[in-house]
Amino acid sequence: MRPNPAASGGGDTDIITDDQGFTYFADLEGLADVGVAVSNDGGNNWRENSLSVLPGADRQWLAIDNGPTNSTLDNTVFLAFNQLVFGWQVLSSPGSTGFNDPTGGFLYTNAAGGPTAAVTTDDRCGRLLFDPFNRMIYLPCNNGDHVDIWKAHVDPGQRTGLQFSLGTTPASPGGQIGLGRLFSDIAVDTAGNIYAVWVDIRNDNVYYSASPSTGTNTGNTYSWTAPVQINGDPANSNVMPWAVAGSAGILDVAFYGTDIRGDPNTFPSWYNNRIAATTVKWYTYLVQVRSATTNTPTVNQVKASEHPTDYGQICTGGLGCTTSGGDRTLADFFTLAIDANGAARIVINDLTNQHHGAALFQLTQTGGPSALGTTLTPSTPNTATGVTDPSGDAQVLHYSPTGAGANQPALDLVSLQLSQPNQAHLTVTLTLQSLSSLLPPPGTTGLVWLTRWQFLSTGDTGEESYRIFYLGANSTAGQPPVFFAGTGTSATPTGVMGNGCITNTPQNCKVILYPNEISETGSINAAKNTITITAPLTDIGNPIKGDILYSVTALTFAFTTPNKILTDADATRVFDYVLGKGPQPTCPQGSTCKVTGGGYIFVDQQQDHGTFTIAVAVDPTGRIRGKAAYTDPAADLGFRTTLITSAIFNRNTATISGTGAANNASTNFSIGVQDKAEPGAGQDTFSINLQTGYSKSGVLQGGNIQIH
Repeated sequence: MRPNPAASGGGDTDIITDDQGFTYFADLEGLADVGVAVSNDGGNNWRENSLSVLPGADRQWLAIDNGPTNSTLDNTVFLAFNQLVFGWQVLSSPGSTGFNDPTGGFLYTNAAGGPTAAVTTDDRCGRLLFDPFNRMIYLPCNNGDHVDIWKAHVDPGQRTGLQFSLGTTPASPGGQIGLGRLFSDIAVDTAGNIYAVWVDIRNDNVYYSASPSTGTNTGNTYSWTAPVQINGDPANSNVMPWAVAGSAGILDVAFYGTDIRGDPNTFPSWYNNRIAATTVKWYTYLVQVRSATTNTPTVNQVKASEHPTDYGQICTGGLGCTTSGGDRTLADFFTLAIDANGAARIVINDLTNQHHGAALFQLTQTGGPSALGTTLTPSTPNTATGVTDPSGDAQVLHYSPTGAGANQPALDLVSLQLSQPNQAHLTVTLTLQSLSSLLPPPGTTGLVWLTRWQFLSTGDTGEESYRIFYLGANSTAGQPPVFFAGTGTSATPTGVMGNGCITNTPQNCKVILYPNEISETGSINAAKNTITITAPLTDIGNPIKGDILYSVTALTFAFTTPNKILTDADATRVFDYVLGKGPQPTCPQGSTCKVTGGGYIFVDQQQDHGTFTIAVAVDPTGRIRGKAAYTDPAADLGFRTTLITSAIFNRNTATISGTGAANNASTNFSIGVQDKAEPGAGQDTFSINLQTGYSKSGVLQGGNIQIH
């Protein structure tokens, strides 16, 4: 899996590549115009269509007819979208022949008739697909209890005058296919067998039906097998199926699933209640069906993601989700493909970081049966201590209309290595192509080297979170680098933006940031071309022995002051790192230790109140969960914990420390409590010390503290 350091949510996009390596990207801004961009050299040179195709549109899909020859000239790009006034349009364009081609991928004509001729007025249609075996183009659409499949035969080189006709799948067993679980999908295997896949909104199950390639599926008549349910416990409620077929009779389907039964729109929204949302855990699932065209298929389901990828509500009501805290952050970047070895490649959004930001990852199948009928053997373990990276691929700018910039040796990663010099520290070692010069690329201010990961920790309001942590270094104007650690805070539940993400609406993370929060010890060795950073585990969330740092990756950037958005240069393959050393559990009984309670102390001679709540637990493994909050109106102070890195219990006392937010500004903290009596008034004690200089302590004048 390779993470994208930026997060994104919302917006309709689709991207596809033809057999010449030209990439086509269709983009939609709300219910606005469709635009198309074309890359002519594998992704570095992009040309963007400055003219809209048709206005008032929604949800676009791309498909490629690579033609019967290896020539670019018989390639065709098909573009489908819902033009709200007329219905679903299918347009076509010649494939691009090169960077200076003014037509290919840019100029589109209606493939089905006149300028506004619609294929269908069905409300919601899924991915457009070209079938090279039968030379058919398919548009699957949800319609009541079945899937409508609009299809047209495409002669070699044909781009207009397509005659679409309707085929329908059998009725779904639950009786309703609709907007609620998003798009139905269609796939074709190498033998021309057709598969329709959908989610039934009445029972939240994933189904498929096959139309065997016996000559009946090339005209207006289709013969379908009875629908087969392909999900099983714990994938009890499911959304967003995506299907790809491989060799004859083999079908791969990916989807998001949770063990909680019910309508995903009714689950708790992260924007309304973060802790409640984390009780609903979504995973990415991959199902492989073999003998898929027969009445006795074999169905195998696996969790493709190693930890949850989302929490809580998945709102499928489009722009209507913006009311009442509806959560559509997951967006629709979900994609499944099969590589040359038959391995499944799934692009997902992971929203389990502290920002609930939709960070893009790729999941790659590394073992087991492939979609091509072979057996895959893992080439590299996912758990490791480091990785190597090819040199010469750190161009800045990496993507540009005029071509990629020059490779930047100081940003060109060669390897990443993690190690532990002792049980209290973690060391990151980056090897670059050359560190003889730290001068930034033209037009930029400086360089950034970053190693980031996620591990099971606590979010900023005490919720479960696979929180982002990082160690990094930056250099400004060629000067020696400074070294840092951090995690970044999310926007508050009231919408005040934290330091770790740019938001466009309250709490909605759009671009993840990596602020320099804690100064660390580091060094640069120009002779060995290495950068080394060592940090105490307490500065990076205090992971313990056996904890997994998920998706560790190194990234390099150029930056331009004061622009917060970094310019990407290079990134390594990711791996998981298991801590071999770490602090011992801080619960002396070896079982769960807990401190709970609330109340107030006097903070001045006027007997103004300092009011607190606390709920913190340490499980037998030493993992810390919980939160605390404190207010002192007389001092105009509001404080909440964002990350508790230490919780020490000693009989009737407990001390917690970590980072928090004082009036939304980040600060270190330490809180100590004593449980001396019941109910505690005048006996239990509470103290708080903030890095800002604020410090108060006293006996409780009201409330109670309990240490279990």
